[in-house]
Amino acid sequence: MKTPKNLVVVEGRLTAKPEFKKTKCGKSTCVFTLSNNRYYFQGKSLIDEVSYFKVVAYGPLGDRCATLAKGSLILVSGTLKMKEVDSIAGRANEVCIVASNVKFISQKKAS
Repeated sequence: MKTPKNLVVVEGRLTAKPEFKKTKCGKSTCVFTLSNNRYYFQGKSLIDEVSYFKVVAYGPLGDRCATLAKGSLILVSGTLKMKEVDSIAGRANEVCIVASNVKFISQKKAS
């Protein structure tokens, strides 16, 4: 039986400085959020729709992503992963992108 594909590619800007940490076994983990704008016309009005994507990068890729600054434009490809998290309303599902490749398009200098 053929396995369905799970691939996502998103271009966007970092909304904040990435959160970098090392696991107990020494593996690098970097978590950040991308904002992505989509423009379309509704009648004669131009609509700007913003989406936010949580991204997780592990290992050497996580080390590289930790150097990014808020506002940097990047292209991320990876897989979607769903996990259960605690929320105010109880248990909820959260979908994030597990990065397999990150291309730095334009990086803002960290202050």
